[in-house]
Amino acid sequence: MLARNNTAWMWASLLAVCAVVIVGLATLRAAGGATAATPLYAPHPDDPSKQVEYFLDAPAGAGPWPTVVLLHGHQAPLRPGGRVFVDWGVLKGLAERGYLAVAVSQPGYGDSSGPADFCGPWTQHAVSGVIAKLRADGLASPTRLLIEGISRGAMTAGLIAGRDPSVSGLVLISGIYDLPSYAAAAPRRGIQRDIVDNLTAETGGGPEALEARSVLRLADQIKAEVLILAGAEDERTDPDQARTLAEQIERAGGHAQAIVFPDAGHQIPVDERNVTIDPFMDRVLGGP
Repeated sequence: MLARNNTAWMWASLLAVCAVVIVGLATLRAAGGATAATPLYAPHPDDPSKQVEYFLDAPAGAGPWPTVVLLHGHQAPLRPGGRVFVDWGVLKGLAERGYLAVAVSQPGYGDSSGPADFCGPWTQHAVSGVIAKLRADGLASPTRLLIEGISRGAMTAGLIAGRDPSVSGLVLISGIYDLPSYAAAAPRRGIQRDIVDNLTAETGGGPEALEARSVLRLADQIKAEVLILAGAEDERTDPDQARTLAEQIERAGGHAQAIVFPDAGHQIPVDERNVTIDPFMDRVLGGP
């Protein structure tokens, strides 16, 4: 009798292990068999011959999962793109919290096909194309999506959310949200002038290009809940633009909060900003 019970227990255990393995293999198949460090590629929706590189880490079990998309800022002289979030352990940490964590290399960075167009349509469509693919693959939730962007990535994130009501939440860190006023106020020399020169090189710098890349112009169209973080000592951006964007979103009936860290520069310490970001993320996405 004891031997029969042991045999039954062994078979039950084996079946349970097989079930876990099958679910795991299905998840890996949908994700292209990837680990967080493995680059994945989606065709660019505007030109399928071009590629968009991204990285992901997924929770245990089967999707779709609430999803966090991470967008890097400008990188020079090396341009590793979204891989930095892998190297920093950000994707792994989010996956352990129950989120599908995705880092996209914006065009002109990592192995994503250029050109870089300073958060313009080519860049926005590249990110949106990855999101669409992950949803089609059954990995990303169609209703619970948060985009977190840093610097240039914050601008791209805001512009996407202004045109995509399926974005549930936005975390914008150290971005520029009103390019015409920023360009007009930039001094003749210094880091802000360098940013304007780079903007001009990538877009032509005309008034229409600046307007089209200004998140502030889409404030009344952003349906996501928005958290905007800035450093009071940031020499690259204007922290007042963070406050203005939040005010305009609120005035249009949206939900936004701007927090300015008094002692921070362009790079707000991760531990400090995550004290605010983590509960915001959990609340907006409804928890894992």
